[in-house]
Amino acid sequence: MGEARGASLAAAAEAGLEIFEIAPRKVKLAIVGYGAAQKHAVAKMVERMLQLAEPPSADAADALALALAYAQETGRYNLAAPKKV
Repeated sequence: MGEARGASLAAAAEAGLEIFEIAPRKVKLAIVGYGAAQKHAVAKMVERMLQLAEPPSADAADALALALAYAQETGRYNLAAPKKV
């Protein structure tokens, strides 16, 4: 797995793409509020946050959680509900 990961990162870098990494605990903390949350809890929270009709598959939940955590970290999206004024 390490070699495949390294090859894909090298190919993306050579193509000029930006590469970001977020630790799994940080993703879980951003989505569930607990860094040691189980995958099922992350999938359930992704379902709620995105108002999906059913829980996403495990791989889809991971990808969506990463995207949401990245968006929050870069300031493009806030996972908290907007505050009423």
